[in-house]
Amino acid sequence: MDLTDSERLALLGMRALRTADGGAEAFVGLSGEESVEFLPLNRKYEDCTGFSRGEQGRFRELRAKHEAARQSIMQGRVRAS
Repeated sequence: MDLTDSERLALLGMRALRTADGGAEAFVGLSGEESVEFLPLNRKYEDCTGFSRGEQGRFRELRAKHEAARQSIMQGRVRAS
């Protein structure tokens, strides 16, 4: 993924990143492909720039999947990979 250093640092602190197969970074709970799709959607959300038609639903779907996995790690139910 094309993360800035500050994004990477913040996401690592929140236990939001993992190392996927082949050593690539991915969001916890998401595949590598989903992570690549989620990153620009998450940036739009954080920057309040708005979603185009259809993006909001997909963002919510990916975010829910990511957050459920991240919360499991934060609560010690599973280990980060």
